[in-house]
Amino acid sequence: MRSIISLLKNDKTLILIIFIFSVFINHFSGYRGVFPMDSFSHYDISYRILLGDHPFKDYWAVSGPFIDYFQSIFFYLFGTSWNSYILHASVLNGVISITTFLLFKKIGLKTFYSFIYSICFSILAYPSSGTPFVDHHSIFLSMLAIYFFIFTLQKESYFIWILLPIILALAFLSKQVPAFYFLLIIIFVSIYHFSLSSIKNIFIISLCFLGSSVTTLIIFFSFLNLFSINISNFIDQYILYPQSIGMERYSNLEYDFKNTFSNFKFIHVVFLIYSFFLLKNFLIKKNFHKHVEFKIYLIIFFSFVVLIHHTLLTKNQIMIFFLIPLFSGLAHLYVDKELKLRKILSTFLIFLCLGATIKYHMRFNVDRKFHELQGVDISNNINAGILSKNFTNLKWVTPRATNAEQLTDEINYLKDMKILLKKDNSSKIIYTHYSFFSVILNNNVHSPSRWFPKDGSGFPIKDSKFFKKYEQLLIYIISKKDIKNVYILKDVSEKMFTDYINNNCYKKISDNKDYKKFKINKNCNELN
Repeated sequence: MRSIISLLKNDKTLILIIFIFSVFINHFSGYRGVFPMDSFSHYDISYRILLGDHPFKDYWAVSGPFIDYFQSIFFYLFGTSWNSYILHASVLNGVISITTFLLFKKIGLKTFYSFIYSICFSILAYPSSGTPFVDHHSIFLSMLAIYFFIFTLQKESYFIWILLPIILALAFLSKQVPAFYFLLIIIFVSIYHFSLSSIKNIFIISLCFLGSSVTTLIIFFSFLNLFSINISNFIDQYILYPQSIGMERYSNLEYDFKNTFSNFKFIHVVFLIYSFFLLKNFLIKKNFHKHVEFKIYLIIFFSFVVLIHHTLLTKNQIMIFFLIPLFSGLAHLYVDKELKLRKILSTFLIFLCLGATIKYHMRFNVDRKFHELQGVDISNNINAGILSKNFTNLKWVTPRATNAEQLTDEINYLKDMKILLKKDNSSKIIYTHYSFFSVILNNNVHSPSRWFPKDGSGFPIKDSKFFKKYEQLLIYIISKKDIKNVYILKDVSEKMFTDYINNNCYKKISDNKDYKKFKINKNCNELN
């Protein structure tokens, strides 16, 4: 018994437990139903990279190129399957949860509390999606950069200053924001840190950071050149076009009580407790504004503001409840120093964190609210292995198929489409939110985008100044890949194709409730 207790007190053992649990909980979530547009957003694309396709050249990429490439490595190493797909997200969940544990330990929180809060963090972090998702990747890679930044504030490390631009670049190549906001946080706090410090090696630190940044940019643009990806395509698709989307969303952004406070009430409560103790120290400790504790608070405060702002801007389901255990752990460090109220406040924080974790675990991991499955009986599912062995053990249930009859109809429809498309050996394009046909057909289906939303969030629609850019990309794909046929499955409007191509370039040869088929005319190189 003593040896077991001793083992459980060992940090390496606890880190291993956190990692295994983080992988397990994300796997649990990732197998519980799908929201096609989001769940499969990197599935087909990542497989196509193994076939030689690349973002910005072979499909319009408004976000997520790093995720596509990284997922392709998982497919290459572990095979193209749902398990390999989930493993990608699970590994990142494990890495960020372990680093959270190390952060707690680094700032002086007791091992037991560090472990409990890190486990809660792992439950509320990536499992809300379960599958690789652009917002999750960008946030957690950015948080990883923030953690390392805190580490180097406590003990200067040249290596970490070199590492920071690389992590932030990967976060940015997952999704532009909030990664860019976190870069600004690090720059601002760095300036504040150096302005108050008599650090003799500021020049060397700056050289490490700037040198790493320049090197990262050189490697990235060399990568684009290696695969003949036009830099202007990258700038149009990844920099300029998303800005046009963002400006529209900014104009509709509302900061009201419900959106800003009520929806984040538990996060606000623990953050206020943390803030109270920092304010107390600020008032009673001389020169506290120079202490690393205050600088950490600045980082956490700005990160909190950024993440709430980002959530409101994207209008996705809320995915930042992992801040509850993070803020609870930070607050608990100061609670332990309050001798009179320590037991009461410690108990309050632990039970608040555990209660909130259970609440949001049930809502997002069990009921799958992030993927619009709340209220759907997930036990009433079909094993997706009957559609393809790549999906073995995936519990197939979707927001549009919520009972046994609808599920059977949806699976049968997809099986029929699989048979139909398999018979067509020509080079083809398929428009659908079920972005997995390249995998189950073992043949590149050349979809020009990972998503086909009607609101223009995935690629330019009419009235966008980037409309012609997307037209040009589509014509390039049709010409370069020698596309013979285009299929529009029933979940996507045919306007996603016909709005961009001159009607002299195609002929509709099939039009029914299940799909539409267009035959591409020879030498089609005309835009609308």
